[in-house]
Amino acid sequence: MKKLIVLLLTMMMLVSAGCGAKNEAPKETPGTAAESLFTEGTFEGTGKGHNGEIKVAVTFTTDRIEKIEVLDHKESLGIFEAPVDKIPKEVLEEQSLTADLVAGATVTSEGLLEAIENACIAAGADIESLKKAEAGQETEGEVVTHETDIVVVGAGIAGLSAAMEAVEQGAKVILVEKMPIVGGSTIRSGGKILAAGTDIQKAHGIEDSAEAFGDFLMEVGENQVDEDYVRLIAEKSNENLEWLIEHGVEFADDIEPLHSTISPARGHYTANLSGAGMITPLEEEFLAAGGTILYETPAVELLTEGDKVIGIKATNPDKDDITIKAESVILATGGFNHNEEMMETYIPFLKNYTSNVGLGNSGDGITMAKAVGAKLLMREAGINLTVNGGTYYGYGEEFKGLFVNPEGERFMDESVFHFTRTRILMDHGINEMYAITTEYNDRIGKSMEMGLAFEADSVEALSELIGAEKLSETVTRYNELAEAGDDADFGKDASFMKPVEGEKYYALYMGMSSSGTFGGIDTDLQGRVYSEDGSIIEGLYAAGETASGRVLYKEYPGSGTAIMCFLTFGREAGRHAAEALK
Repeated sequence: MKKLIVLLLTMMMLVSAGCGAKNEAPKETPGTAAESLFTEGTFEGTGKGHNGEIKVAVTFTTDRIEKIEVLDHKESLGIFEAPVDKIPKEVLEEQSLTADLVAGATVTSEGLLEAIENACIAAGADIESLKKAEAGQETEGEVVTHETDIVVVGAGIAGLSAAMEAVEQGAKVILVEKMPIVGGSTIRSGGKILAAGTDIQKAHGIEDSAEAFGDFLMEVGENQVDEDYVRLIAEKSNENLEWLIEHGVEFADDIEPLHSTISPARGHYTANLSGAGMITPLEEEFLAAGGTILYETPAVELLTEGDKVIGIKATNPDKDDITIKAESVILATGGFNHNEEMMETYIPFLKNYTSNVGLGNSGDGITMAKAVGAKLLMREAGINLTVNGGTYYGYGEEFKGLFVNPEGERFMDESVFHFTRTRILMDHGINEMYAITTEYNDRIGKSMEMGLAFEADSVEALSELIGAEKLSETVTRYNELAEAGDDADFGKDASFMKPVEGEKYYALYMGMSSSGTFGGIDTDLQGRVYSEDGSIIEGLYAAGETASGRVLYKEYPGSGTAIMCFLTFGREAGRHAAEALK
């Protein structure tokens, strides 16, 4: 935890040494006003980031931007570091507002640039001239060659754990990451991971076992997942949690159930409630152990010699032609949420969905593996939730109202686990629904402002407003069941059955949100990649979301499942690839 705090404090310090006083009175500047580009002094500016306001203080001389300090922000740990490290430096070096946005953190980058721009405005700068990029000469990249034992492609939890495991087994490892920061989808998560039989569970008097955890994963997987793989995840879950702790990850002393209907509680979460709490320590430990990370270096092709994979081709922002020769390649590039063609092909169920997945998840590993004859095992599913897009209303157990399809018909027990709701929607072949309630709150108000919720004085008026012609009879039937205390239609517990009655009626639009994809490259238990003919492709391994078809089926078991699955097979791939060198 101390390392993480030190890192954050370091990143948020002045880009150039020294502290300027806030809003100093402008000093007299030599010469005429026409000779001055800025009013000398320190000025503050704010911009809108992903999670809230970003505030900076910028110090100027009469002709230069001298230093930039981030005063406050609410951006996610692990996401903010790259923009705050890169953008102020470019502004200072170029003396312009033309810094490139950081891929995967574009909203944060835009907010930071906006804050710096507003400080420049306060200093009397000519913003138009600061935004004019100097015409530079296009440079050609260099030919670069590296040699290593193992190259890992992708630095999410699977890639980092594979790389870390391989280094600890004595291998020389290069980890390439297409984004400017490591972490993949994990760094955007809330830092939760599922495990069974842990010391934290025991401290809370929770009895659990690998067998029970495996049974749960098999049940949610509808027995369509591979039992050997699922049992391995469950059996190694406690060991892998301890492995994270040994590598600097700090967990809270508490534990959280997935849902009131699911026990025992297995949700362990990082002390800072962030995926960065896992990613940052692993990144630091890997580098300290002698590993190499090439950031902003997307792999573009697998290199082969006969039937064996012998390395990768990659590039970078300098347009270098990079060759990395290796005994083994481990693909851990995540899913394909940002590959429109793959989404339409493999998950046609999802329509008009939103996603907070990082831009790096575009199916690169799957595409490269397929090009060398790898077998794919795809699932028409993912980490999909049906929620109100403006507020995330519908996640968890807070909603006690009525769910209806676009025609206004009730079709489920509304109290079930939120991922089960999406599975039910899949069964009905629909991608959207409405949540009907009479209980107003601020989140409903916010959703109405965004055009994602609707208000009416009667059920009939609400029915017309959203075009759900059967809503009135549905509400009448639901209220009768609630009064009787017996949900004869869908078996909802009587404690959750409350009549939908009031002075105002609200309908919240609930659409699909996707945080990951299921399926991809097919592998054995060691992470070795199968070819289309069922043989093993020598020198090629895969792990994580890019190879998740054997462990996840239609319904997502719950938050923290993917991280444990991908950590497990990341370590397995790294260990076996390293052992194959001996």
